Amino acid sequence: MLLDTHKDEIEALIARYASARSAVLPLLYIAQDRYGHLDDAAVREVAQILGLPPTDVFEVVGFYSLFYSRPMGQWVLQVCDDVPCCYSGAEELIDALKQSLGIQEEQTTPDRMFTLQRVKCVAACNRAPVLQANLDYIYDVSPERVDALLSDLRARAGEAKQRGLSGRQSEDFQFGPDGRLAQIERFGSYADRWAAERAAALAADERTKAAAAEQASADEAAAKADADARTKTEAPTVPSPDQTNAGVMPRAADGAAVPANVEGTGSGQARHGEPPANTNSPDGKGATPARATDSEQAPPSATGQPQPLLDRPADQTDVEKKPVEPRRSPFG
Repeated sequence: MLLDTHKDEIEALIARYASARSAVLPLLYIAQDRYGHLDDAAVREVAQILGLPPTDVFEVVGFYSLFYSRPMGQWVLQVCDDVPCCYSGAEELIDALKQSLGIQEEQTTPDRMFTLQRVKCVAACNRAPVLQANLDYIYDVSPERVDALLSDLRARAGEAKQRGLSGRQSEDFQFGPDGRLAQIERFGSYADRWAAERAAALAADERTKAAAAEQASADEAAAKADADARTKTEAPTVPSPDQTNAGVMPRAADGAAVPANVEGTGSGQARHGEPPANTNSPDGKGATPARATDSEQAPPSATGQPQPLLDRPADQTDVEKKPVEPRRSPFG
């Protein structure tokens, strides 16, 4: 019984979770390592320990591919046959394994030492072809290395039985210069590479921020210079004929600003409702053109209605007014 052999480990697992149901996966791995696979009795035992309906636990076992409901070999060999590994020789590796073991995929050798499986990506594409043995990663496995691989695994059969199939204690291996498997530190090289990549990413981010700030400052300076140039072009400060700067409000003698359209102020300004001064008059005084009076009306039109006389200059008021003959119809 699991509580007889793994009581402390099981109690520690259950204590980690607010609900005992959450411990179903790690407890199933313990059962699989203990019994070799998860048969009906093992699944029901896990359900009893956790206080769950057996159906709930059977559903979990049927969902995950790393739970085995039938007897497996001491070493489950899983070869990745996804695209990167295939391009690197995965199919040739599988053929070599089948020939050496005398079995096909999803079969187990008569001595119950090896079970062969195909799997999809195991996230080690840079070391393809990759094989997992009870989830131990074995990198760069070529067909020529199959015999050395199988010999090493047979020599470690006792270790495999003790560690189980769950991969809870899996390690990383690669072939050394002598052609034999050698264990490598699982996270050492990856940790160093991650730290270096992280530092490089942070440095690149700082350079990007500095460049963006510099560009923003340059854009702001260019926009200000452009605005200044536009202001000088659109509102030049050259003196006007009355010697005041263009665009500057005229000021009275006391320095106060003089608003526009005020009677008696400003040079050449007209009173409200009056026409502008005639600056081209002969006397040069800018006399305002005379407005026609009510008595100065044109002769009646053909309809008998008086016609208004257009405004005319004062020096033309003595022009003789000639009556306009009304047009007569040729028919009468």
